[in-house]
Order: sequence, then structure tokens, then C-alpha cells
Amino acid sequence: MTRKQSAIFTAAFLLALTLLAVAALTYGDMASRRYSARNIRGSIPSFKPEDVAKITVSWRNVRTNLVLKGGRWGIEERGGRPASVPRITELLHSLSSLYPVKVLQPCTEEILAELRLTDDDPKQIPGVRVVLRDAAGQELFHILLGKGHFVRPEPGLPPSQNAEGRYVRIGNQAYLITKVFENCHPVPGAWVEPLRLGDLRKALQITSFTEKDGKSSVLWSVARGSTAQPFEFGFPPGKKADNRALSVLADKLSKPFSSDFCLEPTVRILYTRRLRIVCSDGFRYTLHLADGGENQDIASLEVAFKPESSVDVPGETPAQKKQRLQALQSRFDYENRYYNGYIFLISKEIMPLLSAPPEQPNP
Repeated sequence: MTRKQSAIFTAAFLLALTLLAVAALTYGDMASRRYSARNIRGSIPSFKPEDVAKITVSWRNVRTNLVLKGGRWGIEERGGRPASVPRITELLHSLSSLYPVKVLQPCTEEILAELRLTDDDPKQIPGVRVVLRDAAGQELFHILLGKGHFVRPEPGLPPSQNAEGRYVRIGNQAYLITKVFENCHPVPGAWVEPLRLGDLRKALQITSFTEKDGKSSVLWSVARGSTAQPFEFGFPPGKKADNRALSVLADKLSKPFSSDFCLEPTVRILYTRRLRIVCSDGFRYTLHLADGGENQDIASLEVAFKPESSVDVPGETPAQKKQRLQALQSRFDYENRYYNGYIFLISKEIMPLLSAPPEQPNP
């Protein structure tokens, strides 16, 4: 072997040795991180969501108790009225799958107070406490939700408006986790399934009424032969419907527009507006509205569904129609459970949209 070949061989050997060393260090670091992550995850108490029968969310003197009775979740502070199952399911799933990315060590009382991971000092702003219990009242899990964690922006960029994680306290240990828990509020209204009407793109007829002394008068009414056509006025006659204004109304009603249940009033509610919407999918909505004061109005909703009134879809097979009607029935069961028979507090924006006929302005 020549001197040049020997030098090349030595260099190749050293390079291979270096690469092996780097790989070993990298693997060891990754393994160490995985082991550390498993250790952190293992330090958090576990529970099964199906074992939870009561959830208490509190902040200072504000408290909400969500109780499972007869297979249904209710809001204790709202007389057992139904709580939002999707929100409860999301909360329990998040709590049962926490993934801490960091343990705060050491964590002094000053740091805990700064991160709002304390709720026993009246001089400090506390975090939101969540306690889970089983049907026997035994505590399964508790957590204190502190401040959100925001990533420092790149130079020249504005700070992010959305948290990337949250600081929490479980037992005596503080963690940084990837969950944010934006919708975990201690006020009862946060756990009410908000009032909203279904797919109003299927609307065929919309009629607005005034109500007084038990009598109804039509304010305006629009209709169309199919969902592919624009609306036309049935009353008052001779006007041209503003379909953009109707789209704004449908958009408002299709999105959440209630803030809470209205508890039983001390006086009889006098409804002054009524909106009836008939849809091509067999749904019929009747929305009753009343003045609720300076900041909010009052509403109740009647939801009805007649499968035989659902308009056939062109080219649909009998099996497809059966499947579609089953999906519509499930939607009705959901809306009937959460809306029929309950009174809601709603935005002041809705009632004015029902008063003036949605007509196009004169050119």
C-alpha cells in the first residue's frame, strides 16, 4: 500500500468512526428524550373518560357542575338542562391524553403565582380548577389551568394572538402541556349547546310575523320553488326580494346566536316576533322572539321534521335515500334534544333582521 493510499484509508476510517459516534450520540439523545417524555407522562394520574360522572369547573366563586344522570349530561346550575356533549367529550379526551413537554423545576411560589397556578391566595389571580369525579363521588382527577404559553416571535414579526400551550398544575407538580383548553370556562353558559338553526340553504319559504294579544300578522313572506331559484315575495306583493339580505339572515341563524339558557322568568314572556322557515329536507323551524332588555333578547325554538316532506334528490337510489333520511333523523334528534322546550338568551342583532322586509332598494 502506498503512502497516498494509506492516507486515504486512514481518513475514510476516521470519517466512518466520526459518523458512528454522531449516530450513537443522536440515538442516545433521542432515546433519552423518549425515556424522559415517558417518565413525565407517567407522572400524571390517569383516568378513563367513561368513569367520569361529574365535572366541576371553578374560578374563585364562579362554579359550574356538569352531572351525568340517566346517560345524559346536565348543567346543575341551570336546573339540569342539557349540557353540550361535544364540548364535554372534547374536554375529557383532552384531559385523558395530556402530553407534557416540560416539568417546571424548580418551581417557586412566585413562579406558581406568576403562571396562575395557585387558587388558595386571595391576593393572586388564580387559575381555573377542573375536578373529575365518578358516580360514587370519588375524585378521579384534578388539574389547575394556568396561563397560556406563547412562543417568542421571530425578529420583526408581531407576537402571536394564539397560545401554543398552557401551564398546568397537577398535584404538587407544574407542567407545560401542548393542550390549550380555550373553551374550558367556569360559567354555566359556556356549557350550553348554542342555539342555531340547521342547513338553511335548503329553505323554501321564510315568513316573519308580529304577535300581539294572541294574534299574528304577517310582516313579510318569501318563497321559491327549489333551492336553485332565488326567493320572491309572496307578501307584500309587488316587491323584489333582496337575496343577499336573506343570505345574511340565514348566516346569522345558522351560526350560534345564543349565550345561555333563560331561567324561568318571574313574569310571563310576551313574544312579539315569530319566524317560520320551511326547508326542502323536511325540516320546519319556528323561532319565537321577545324583548329581553337592553343587552339581550329572549328566544324559543320549535323544531319539526317530516321525512315524507323531504324533497327527493335527482338520481338518488332507494338505498341512498334511506341513508340520507337516517342522517336527517339523527340531526332532528340532536336539535330536538337541545332546543325544543327551552328558552334562550340571544343577541340583540336577530330581531331587527325579522322586522323590515328584505326588499331590494329602488334604483
